[in-house]
Amino acid sequence: MHLQKGSFFRLKLAGVYFLILLAPFVIARIVLFFEAHSFFKDLTATSIFYSFFQGLRFDIFSICKFCGIFLFLINIPVNSKIYIKINCFVMNIFVLFSGFFLTADIIYFKLFEKHFTTEPLLIKNHFSYFLNLALNDYIFITVTIVLFVTILLIFSLRTVNRYYMPPNRKIGFNVAITLLLSLVLVVAVRGGVQTRILSIVDAYSQNRTSGELKLNGIFTSLVSICSRTLPNKINISDSKALQFICENLLDTHEEVLPDKQCPLMRRRIKFNIDGKSYNVVFILLESWQKDYTDSLAGTNYGVTPNFDALVSDSIVFDNFYANGQRSIMALMSVFFSFPYVKGMPYIGFGLENCGQTRLPAILAQNGYDNVFVQGDKRESDNAVVLANYLGFKESYGKQDIPIYHKYLPIEKGYDIEGLEFFFKKVKFLKEPFFAFYFTTTVHIPYVKTILKSLEKYPEDGTEKTGYLNRLFYCDYALGEFFKKAKREKWFDRTIFILCSDHQAYGVGGANGTFEKTKIDKTFKIPAIIYCPALFKHKIDHKLASHVDIVPTIIDILHIKTPYSSLGKSLVSAGLKRFVFLSYEGEQVYLINNNGNVSQDWNNNSNTDTDYIEEYSPMFLLLSIEKTIYNLTMRNKWYDEGRSY
Repeated sequence: MHLQKGSFFRLKLAGVYFLILLAPFVIARIVLFFEAHSFFKDLTATSIFYSFFQGLRFDIFSICKFCGIFLFLINIPVNSKIYIKINCFVMNIFVLFSGFFLTADIIYFKLFEKHFTTEPLLIKNHFSYFLNLALNDYIFITVTIVLFVTILLIFSLRTVNRYYMPPNRKIGFNVAITLLLSLVLVVAVRGGVQTRILSIVDAYSQNRTSGELKLNGIFTSLVSICSRTLPNKINISDSKALQFICENLLDTHEEVLPDKQCPLMRRRIKFNIDGKSYNVVFILLESWQKDYTDSLAGTNYGVTPNFDALVSDSIVFDNFYANGQRSIMALMSVFFSFPYVKGMPYIGFGLENCGQTRLPAILAQNGYDNVFVQGDKRESDNAVVLANYLGFKESYGKQDIPIYHKYLPIEKGYDIEGLEFFFKKVKFLKEPFFAFYFTTTVHIPYVKTILKSLEKYPEDGTEKTGYLNRLFYCDYALGEFFKKAKREKWFDRTIFILCSDHQAYGVGGANGTFEKTKIDKTFKIPAIIYCPALFKHKIDHKLASHVDIVPTIIDILHIKTPYSSLGKSLVSAGLKRFVFLSYEGEQVYLINNNGNVSQDWNNNSNTDTDYIEEYSPMFLLLSIEKTIYNLTMRNKWYDEGRSY
């Protein structure tokens, strides 16, 4: 098809502007690398090159979120110079904005070793301060950016005047260009063709250091702000809330506070168990329910014989709760050691850029080798990528695990092969080690047995029967894992922690001896610590939850690295104990020695916090919610960049 000389003018103009829009991001990444070189100094040349290349993905996402529509509109066949000039003017404004924003992000990164997340929301409160910085300390950068954008605007307007031609009138050409650009724009604003929209945690496919080089402050702010919800309004002073939490949380004869800037960050000075240099194997059990675990519920379903055998030699925590009702909340609580509260971004969407206690990273600093395996797909909850950020050296998912049996196909993975794969990875770790496996087969929907040879009950198409058969299958996989592990030299030097991520949906809480109250039916889960060399069998009645796992491991292994947590060591004799439970942040619960309280933020008649009795259980619940939000969003929860 013959095209006029000016048919591609709009495409060329859009292409040139795209490169101009990209330039500030590339320049900012180069400047960041040199300005924060001490942070990136351990990266190899290959990692640096890969991070710069992968960083373009996050840059393009950011550009297209703001300016993709204008790059698209330039190519709409509207016969108007003014129309083209307006689009060019808007994109020049974005170049100006990105220049200043990325400069501020570099300055911020040098101070805190993290990119912006929700901090830009506070700019309006400190506008005069930032304006003063721009016109004094950074006047050269300010003048350079403004001058460049002014020249660019003049040049672009003159280019339009000189080369503009009416759009091609051939319908086929215009339709083809429109469809092609629409497809490109959709892919760009999703960050690629993967199943999930690009997120912050995707940058950490190698490790945190290379991840920070891939990211830019516009991307991290955009994702964090969009995923953020408004915090609940709680009429308690920050100081009173923090003070009351400390009174309930800290055992001052066992721990000290090394940093006033992070008031809940602790360092252990007394250890309750001599488990130094022991290995830790942590198995998180998907949807494992107490009601159908015979050794815990006093029932006779017969679907958990291998787990029941472990129980007879374990510490069993019969008042253990999940801090949330989703797997991602369990991972957050287990590794970061605090629950979700409304107003914070979710993990993977900005939370990881607020200083966090990363248990695997802390253990790695203390000489522990590690591995992360989940039976589900790598991209499920972004968990495998998240594992790299957490500090795991190796991380694997369903795609990495060979399948040997003929199964009914399910979206999730198969734990017989998963735990066998996990065992092989653990076997070659250097001691001491920390190994984590997340089961997956016991995941809703349960309606069909996946392996007939391990069908405990005749399949009748009901959720309960399917669940029991899945549970029997997973328990068999656990049994095979422990059978192999007991033959290894490292077995007697290993602490095994097993607990559920949350309760099962739709099949639990009806007849069990444990799940009696509404809170129990929603949050109570199985949890054991198995290590006959260190612990004798006992039933431990203390209140506990996922957030207690980090301080427990820190205590047992004699780790002196500071950490932040809303939990307490489970092997400590401390009497003041509580659990804070969150159902998507909308309904929250607190249990302590005085009973339990709840707050439903969806109920307008129940949101007045002006007259809460001081130092009551409700006062503690609201104090926790407010303090976690404040410290996290102000980057005062945990300082992982400082040595103590």
